[in-house]
Amino acid sequence: MTTANSTDFPPIPADIAATTAPLLFGTLFNWALYGVLSIQTYIYYLHFPDDKIGNKILVYTCYIIEVVQTAMTSADLYFWFATGYGNVTHLGNVNISPVDTPVLCGIIAAIVQCFFAYRIFTLRRSYLWICVLIIVTSVVQTVGALATAFRSFKLQEYARFHENVIFPQALDVWYIGDTICDILIAGTMLWLLHTSQKQEGINHARQIFAKLVRLVVETNTLTASMALISFICYITLPKGNVFICTTLVMGKLYSNTLLMTFNNRIALRNMQKQHATIDGTGRIRQHTDVNITVDTFRAFDTFPDPQLESESYEIDARKDKVHELTAVVTAV
Repeated sequence: MTTANSTDFPPIPADIAATTAPLLFGTLFNWALYGVLSIQTYIYYLHFPDDKIGNKILVYTCYIIEVVQTAMTSADLYFWFATGYGNVTHLGNVNISPVDTPVLCGIIAAIVQCFFAYRIFTLRRSYLWICVLIIVTSVVQTVGALATAFRSFKLQEYARFHENVIFPQALDVWYIGDTICDILIAGTMLWLLHTSQKQEGINHARQIFAKLVRLVVETNTLTASMALISFICYITLPKGNVFICTTLVMGKLYSNTLLMTFNNRIALRNMQKQHATIDGTGRIRQHTDVNITVDTFRAFDTFPDPQLESESYEIDARKDKVHELTAVVTAV
């Protein structure tokens, strides 16, 4: 006599780990990066309570989206391994993953990429055409992500992703557009650093700028590499779903990149304090020769110490001119 489960459920294949491992490990990595993001958000909350309202909206909006994305990936995991335990058909069903992975990841990526485009524009306004190109590429990858989600819901089964003609095209637009956009950001920042180092002299202002550029290049290289790895996995492993594992963490990488950029101002502020001297007026000043080709770079921080109200540093550089980098600390 056979049980209902033995007749209703298809037999479990011998290579079941090839199907379950990417789903499981991708979700676990997603949760881990959510923990890192939560810590970074808390650090931002502690150190920048008086940050610009636009920055706060950007940070907390990304965090809320990631909370929703994490909850939805948890619902997917529950569907695959709890309610669908022993049912192989559940493991092959996309459930709501097209929303939490392509849609939300694409939106988060677009937000962060547009933020970096704006940052490049503030550093060198003559690079407006590059910033526009970055934004256009970001929009293209977002459209590709939305199209990927739409086709995923239509197909419903992971096994059909390689059989359909339209789905690979949408996925390629998403992955390749994402990679190109991040490479554009990293390459532009590297070029800005290169042109600034061609000027004579090594000073504290250049050290601050180099630290900023290095962080942006490293983080965008990481996100571009993850998108490229996902694309390679999809192309080279047509019978597997390894690409799902790498794709699941893409959104969290972008969110953490954004928070790292904002929280990096803590380190830049410490660099400034190490090079600062107090003049007769009670102001902390740093005299240095700034010969950087960028137009303007500003970052405003707030001290947690109640006796210190604000700190700002500004690099206002023009060709063949020597300027002064000043940090002003105003007492309450």
